[in-house]
Amino acid sequence: METIGFVGVGKIGMPIAENLIKSGYRVLGYRRSSMAEFEKIGGTPARSPADIGAQTDVVFCCMPSSEALDEVIQGPQGLLQSARPGQIIVELGSHPIAYKERQIAPLAAKGAIFVDGEMSGTPGMVAQRKGVVYLAGDKEACRKAERVVGGFAESCIYFGPFGAASKVQVAQQSCSSR
Repeated sequence: METIGFVGVGKIGMPIAENLIKSGYRVLGYRRSSMAEFEKIGGTPARSPADIGAQTDVVFCCMPSSEALDEVIQGPQGLLQSARPGQIIVELGSHPIAYKERQIAPLAAKGAIFVDGEMSGTPGMVAQRKGVVYLAGDKEACRKAERVVGGFAESCIYFGPFGAASKVQVAQQSCSSR
C-alpha cells in the first residue's frame, strides 16, 4: 500500500484524505490541532511536516495562509528538513504565486520538486470526489501527482509552467463571483 503525505487536514484536506484512504492509500497526515477526526477516518497522524516528508515520496499540502505555507515548507519542522531527490510536494491552497515560488529553490536544492496546485470545489464537492485539481510546473512531477489525484478528485488538468494553475484558479473565481 502506497503512503501519501498530507499536511493541512482541515476543511478541504480532510475530505481529500478520506477519499485517498477509500481509494486504497495509506495517508500520513499532520495539522496543528487535534488529529482525532483524521484518525477516525483511518489516517495515520505524523509528528510534523518533516516527519511526513521523511516517510513519503508524494506530499500534498492545503494551507490556509501563505504564512502557514512558509512554516510548513521552511519552518524548523518543515518539509525542507526531510526533502530529498525525486520527492514531489504539491500545494493545493490558493496563495499569491510569489509565495508559492518562494518554495521552489530551497526544495530544488535538496532535489525535491514543488508543484503549483489548486483544488477547485467546495468541501461538499470534494467529499463527493467532484472537485477538480489544476496542476502546473514540472511536467513529469505533475504526471506522477495526477495518478494520486485520481484517488480524490473527478479530474486533474495540467496547465504548463509553474504559476499557471494559480492563474487559472484566480480567473475561475473571478468569473464565478460575477
